[in-house]
Amino acid sequence: MDLSLVMNTLMSADSLNSISKKTGSSKKEVSDVLVQALPLLLAGAQKQEAEEETAESFEAALETHSENDTSDLETFFDGVDMADGAKIIGHLLGKETSKTTKKVSKSSGTSDDNTALILAAAAPLLMSLLGQETKKSKKKSSKKTTNELAGQMLTAVLDNVDVGSLIMGALSVSDDETEKKSAKKSAKKTTTAKKSTAKKTTTAKKKTAAKTTTKKKAATKKKAADKDEGVDIADAANLLMKLLK
Repeated sequence: MDLSLVMNTLMSADSLNSISKKTGSSKKEVSDVLVQALPLLLAGAQKQEAEEETAESFEAALETHSENDTSDLETFFDGVDMADGAKIIGHLLGKETSKTTKKVSKSSGTSDDNTALILAAAAPLLMSLLGQETKKSKKKSSKKTTNELAGQMLTAVLDNVDVGSLIMGALSVSDDETEKKSAKKSAKKTTTAKKSTAKKTTTAKKKTAAKTTTKKKAATKKKAADKDEGVDIADAANLLMKLLK
């Protein structure tokens, strides 16, 4: 199971932005809450897998959520059921849900209400990603039974991974994504400005050239007219002199 992929997706710029819009919280609040809560939620997932009375239902839930399409996070969060998310948090944190939520709220500096909303919004994505990674692991190891493998994979991963490091790494990736997007926007604006300036310069040059050409043509016509007019007067004078003779 690639838990780093799960963390990177959860803490990605798209995920943070979507949860922010879904809950009306700032992106910083979402980030701060998830940094505090994810280790606790993953520990809760591990506990659900390890305990006999909850293992079967939890594995079934992972299987169901694995079918969700997480390729477009904005679309995914548009369809997130906040009530279902709250139930997931209740299962993962159990009797400690209220106490843990308040603890996360205090640690992150986010209100209790916003913390609860952020967790409810993020929970379905967490379950979908864990479900998808568990399913991938099952396909790679077909010798063991489905239930045995699912439980062992998740428990083994959570026992041996520094979740805190993964979260900070994911945040770093998120910041890089944001910086790249900002750089692209800035580059696009600069290119557009350059094109606009070049277009204006070219247009101005064309207008100046057109005016110059028009003036030259007018001068040429005037010279031709003057020349024609001069020829006509001289001929008329000569003809008049001949007639007078």
